[in-house]
Amino acid sequence: MNNPASLFQVLLLDETKNKRWSRELFAIAAVMAVILFVIPAPYIALGLQSLGTLLKGTMAAALYLSALSSISKVRDRKYKLLLSLPVDKRTFIFQYALVLWIKTYALRVMPLVLSILAASAYSGRLTLLQSVLAGAACAIAGWAASIVSIGAVLFAYERGFLRFPSRRSSMKFNWLKREFVRFASDKVLLVNHIGYSLFILFFLWNAVMVSDADSELALFLLTLLSSCSTPGVLFSYEKPCRELLLSLPVSVKSLFAGKYIFSLAITLPLYAAAYAIVRASHPAGYSPGLLAVMLCSLVLVTFIKLYYDYKRPNLNWSHTRQMFEHKRKYALWAMSMAVSATWMVYSYVSILVIIVAQLFLTWGFLFAIRKGEAPDRAT
Repeated sequence: MNNPASLFQVLLLDETKNKRWSRELFAIAAVMAVILFVIPAPYIALGLQSLGTLLKGTMAAALYLSALSSISKVRDRKYKLLLSLPVDKRTFIFQYALVLWIKTYALRVMPLVLSILAASAYSGRLTLLQSVLAGAACAIAGWAASIVSIGAVLFAYERGFLRFPSRRSSMKFNWLKREFVRFASDKVLLVNHIGYSLFILFFLWNAVMVSDADSELALFLLTLLSSCSTPGVLFSYEKPCRELLLSLPVSVKSLFAGKYIFSLAITLPLYAAAYAIVRASHPAGYSPGLLAVMLCSLVLVTFIKLYYDYKRPNLNWSHTRQMFEHKRKYALWAMSMAVSATWMVYSYVSILVIIVAQLFLTWGFLFAIRKGEAPDRAT
């Protein structure tokens, strides 16, 4: 196991087992095609002064994804055994950072970065050389950030700063309080939500306050708020106590209502902070009407995600992080972005038209979910 090549194979196999690469590559190609050929260039093209924002954003994404993955891994029994073996810690961190860079950063972040840089070069805001150098800098910075993040998590875990309390088996019928207690006690769920929220706000702040991005780009970045994944896993998260829940004389409506209110409560601060950022950057350009549209989108998108997870829970997971990696994430992202993308025409049509469009899309998605197949349990 001291052989770096053997260690790398073990880590890579564990991270990529049962992965259908054809689906991953198709999803990546679809996202890149949308960025390059569907979204107008003014919404995503960056100038030379904005490359710093892109670099900071990609580093923040690498820190977030690596921290989330490594926290989840140290809870896994296999990794507790692996860390107890005579493996050089620096080798382990280096190899694990490389595996995570391949699996998460290269397949999730870099395609977006390269698409944005390609659109910037095509629109003339960057030269080809500048785009290539920026892409290389983002790739290297992402790997370096992963090494730092993994090292920090392992340091905290080995010295007892990172603790994982045992799961409580007692059930409480105050559903809302129960959701908040579980949310605060599960570090992976908590880090995923807070880390994602801070990353989006950080990227938005740098884009509109530091780089003075166009209003079109700001509206596009605001639509990314809807990709918050926490509401889409709350019923899947019930896997350990699903049988107990089904046997109790409890109302499904009250459970759903508790999860819905909880989802709104933890997501509302993200939307409010994002609106405050764009409002502070352009006081005259973003009226309270945009906030109304954003809140309407929040209410509808959260309901879609929760309803989808209620109808099609993912019960094939062994640790929390795997819930967020299920293939259905692409369907949730597509529906959420479709509803939220309506506010990108905020400057051209009335608020009422946008809200009606959001309601119509939501009704269509809920109808499709209700008439869809049986719950998806495959990985």
